[in-house]
Order: sequence, then C-alpha cells, then structure tokens
Amino acid sequence: MILNDNAVVLSRGNSGEYGRWAVLLTEGHGLLPVRFVGVNRSAGKLKAISEPMVWGEYRLFFSARSPAVHVTGGRIESTFPSLRADLSRTMIALTLCEMARRLAVERVPSPAKYRLLCRALCLLDQNASPWLEAAFGLKLLEAAGYSLRELPVPPAEGPLWRSLHESPLEGLGELPWRPEAGRRFLHLVHEHVEAHAERPLRCREVARSLELFAASLRTPKESVPC
Repeated sequence: MILNDNAVVLSRGNSGEYGRWAVLLTEGHGLLPVRFVGVNRSAGKLKAISEPMVWGEYRLFFSARSPAVHVTGGRIESTFPSLRADLSRTMIALTLCEMARRLAVERVPSPAKYRLLCRALCLLDQNASPWLEAAFGLKLLEAAGYSLRELPVPPAEGPLWRSLHESPLEGLGELPWRPEAGRRFLHLVHEHVEAHAERPLRCREVARSLELFAASLRTPKESVPC
C-alpha cells in the first residue's frame, strides 16, 4: 500500500552500502522509521528529502510482508536554509527534532506535535525569540501528557512561566528576555524530556562540547619563553 503523508525528518543514518534510514515525525502516522533504498549511489535520488530538518510530503510504501516502511518519492516544503547557515540555530533546531523524537510515539498519530514542530522550525528560520526552545519543550511535554504547568518556580518568574505555556509560539517576541530565567527554564525542560525518554539528549551534549571549545578559543594562551 502506498500513502502520502506530510513529515519532518528528525534524524537519519546510513543503512548498508547504499541505503539510508531516517526517522520521520509524520502528520498522520506519528513517529515513523523509514528506509531510503539506494539513495547513496552516485545517481541516487531522494538524498535531499532524507536529511534532518527537512519538511515535506513523503510517498510511503507499507508492505504487508514486512514492518519496514520505504520512501519511494516526495517533495520538499522547506529545508530552512536560514537556520542552517547559523550554527547556533542549527543546534537548537536539531534539539527540537530530538525532543520530538523522544516524546512522540511510533505509529500513533499526533498532528499537534507535528504542527508544533513545523511552526517552531519556521519561526527559528526567521530568527525567532530566544524563548522558543523552552516554550516548544513545554508545549511538547504537555502534548505528550507531561505538563509542567504546576511545577514550582520562583514567584517572580511565575507569570513568565505561565506565559510560555499559554502564549502561541508566534507571540513569544512580546515576552521580555530574561537570561537567568531562560537558562533555568530550559534546564527544567531538558531534564524532564530526558527523564521521560530515559536517555540523555545527544544534541544537548554536543552543544555543551561546542560551548567549551568556543570558550577555549577565547581564552588567551600564555606565552612560553623560548
């Protein structure tokens, strides 16, 4: 059976000599592991639509004889070129995709999670509010049934905490940026996603390594006398 579904590629890797596997967050089938056959050949097609952070429509082949789902075609809606040109925004986008992968359920439709991720990536491509990652995580946790609305936060930060839950992603630009609260909220989001997924977020570890590397480049090196 062949069906078309809208999806965002969350992650991908190589499969055998010429194939690729990928994990899609689809609109109609939830989290969906898929295969791209022969895509790594020199004349292979569909390379572009198998890359992470690509949003498009995918032609999916479901076999009655095998649980594997194969992608046989598709078209790109967006590759989010602006955020890909910025390492910081790329890392945020990959973290959003990884959080979605950890909290979505395989083959269980969740259009709300799919639409939330599409909106977040579109806004990030336009250089969105610094609150975006935390707000996305809070809304994603809520959609997965793990709301943090009642989690105790410092009283002075309570209204901001509620706003991140209630404001649409498009309205985050109206919220004043408070770096300390932003770091605290994001830490809470990451901790709860990791707790429910029962594994660490790899993108978080990579981002931390990049920060340490950048800091080492900024640190003046002591001159060594000859």
